[in-house]
Amino acid sequence: MNGDKIVVCDVVRYDVRKNIFVADKKFVSVEKCFEIRVNGQPFKKIFCSPEDMEDLVVGLLAQAEKIPAAENISRSEVKFSAEKILNCADKLLGELSTTHGKTNGVHSGILFDGEKILLHREDIGRHNVFDKIFGAAIRQKIFLGDKMIIFSGRCSSEMILKIFRMKIPVVVAKSVPTTHAINLAKNFGITLAGRLTADSFCIYSNPERIVLS
Repeated sequence: MNGDKIVVCDVVRYDVRKNIFVADKKFVSVEKCFEIRVNGQPFKKIFCSPEDMEDLVVGLLAQAEKIPAAENISRSEVKFSAEKILNCADKLLGELSTTHGKTNGVHSGILFDGEKILLHREDIGRHNVFDKIFGAAIRQKIFLGDKMIIFSGRCSSEMILKIFRMKIPVVVAKSVPTTHAINLAKNFGITLAGRLTADSFCIYSNPERIVLS
């Protein structure tokens, strides 16, 4: 069910230095409408990138408690090295985000165990990235209670709710979280970090899981 995720589009580009319009071609991320049915009945229509669809479906159904995610009963109390997080994030935002580098039109996320990257998924929808990671983890029987998600976008309250249902203890995002997301993360015991750059990040809630090397 995977398909082409990038197409070439004809555009008219404005060049301010020459004050002219120029015919050009640019890469564009593909968006598809996909309908999920459960037992033959319509469940949800989603707009997404046409790849890793099985992971997306499993993740969405698990989020909605339509299927079990028995491997992820609880969180373990884990510690992550701040330096290793930055090194991992640099890889995510660099070499792994090839589609984003071409189109500037998708989000990327990785599942990180503190030492290595276990999963990498991307999609035009930031919610879909989390669902694809969740679905892939369920399908591969990866325990999530001692893992982290590093994400190229922003963590809103909806994203924290997804993290809570996934039983993941730590999430690090490139952008700034919302106030509601921070409050939810504090209440749920989730370590939330943001403002991720090449050499720093800020921890907004439950900082004890991220330590110095």
